[in-house]
Amino acid sequence: MILPNNKLSYQGEKLNETIKLRYKLPSNEELEEKIAEKSSKDERIEEVIPAYFPSKELIAAVEYARLLDRPLLLRGEPGCGKTRLAQALAYEMYGRNYRRYYFEWFIKSTTKVNEGLYQFDHLARLRDANLNIKSGDAPTTEDIRKYRKFGALGKAFLYSTPQSPVVLLIDEIDKADLDFPNDLLLELDQKRFFIPETREEITAKKPPIIIITSNDEKDLPSAFLRRCVFHYIDFPGPDDLFKIVSAKAKAQEKQFEIALPNALIESIISQFGELRKKMTASQTTDKLPSTSELLDWLRVIHYYYFTDKTRLKLTNNETLPSELLFPEVLLKTLDDYKTNKAI
Repeated sequence: MILPNNKLSYQGEKLNETIKLRYKLPSNEELEEKIAEKSSKDERIEEVIPAYFPSKELIAAVEYARLLDRPLLLRGEPGCGKTRLAQALAYEMYGRNYRRYYFEWFIKSTTKVNEGLYQFDHLARLRDANLNIKSGDAPTTEDIRKYRKFGALGKAFLYSTPQSPVVLLIDEIDKADLDFPNDLLLELDQKRFFIPETREEITAKKPPIIIITSNDEKDLPSAFLRRCVFHYIDFPGPDDLFKIVSAKAKAQEKQFEIALPNALIESIISQFGELRKKMTASQTTDKLPSTSELLDWLRVIHYYYFTDKTRLKLTNNETLPSELLFPEVLLKTLDDYKTNKAI
């Protein structure tokens, strides 16, 4: 994978000393301790992620977003690799310890902005306040702060530094209600937010690298779009699909103890391409199979290549037969299944 690794150097950048904070942000040393503590609790640390193959245009879009300190809004059909970019970028920057500098916020239809910033446990605060009244103890500022818990966006602001900017994924923003993107405008513009319960104003020392994905389920507000760099991820062509499938097959060799021949990989991609072409031309298609379905299909084929090759009905050249094997993996609606199970 090739992604920009601090091409836009932030080393030596001076912090803005004019920002007045009610809450004193931690020093770099304290931040490193916080991040190390977070990492020690993360069982996925030192993990290796699957290969990611961005286009030149996508790499350029990442650079523009970093140059402008603006979020990168990614659109494209489901399964085209939007969500994985943020993880791959963090891995490119920080290697196997990338989880220390990578946060995820998965949006649902009920998600509110405050959930990504912080949550305050008012019930626990009220319970303890009643106990303090009985004991005569007055709560301190530190006592009150223990009731707030930072969300993914809040942590990104808190932990991002000029030396180590963090990467934040805000996934499927179009799932939220219409007001959600507009409710983020201040945070995206000024990289700060205020916690009234503790009278803290949290400001990022260095704006995090924010990757936002959308499946085009609904239009996003113009005011929100103005604050983003935009890129549309096209479905990969045959050459890129070969790279993606070959990398996945290579990663599966350890589990299945056997490599897939290139002829079979090329056959998988060719048949998948024919299926997508046929379904694209049809006006009755409900859902095109994506890269995600292709990789699932590859895994099933790889499994039977290892355990029972007769199930694959391979030709003498170790290519797929003309019939579509395991259509249940690729076709996700009844109409698509009935129409395309025999390509």
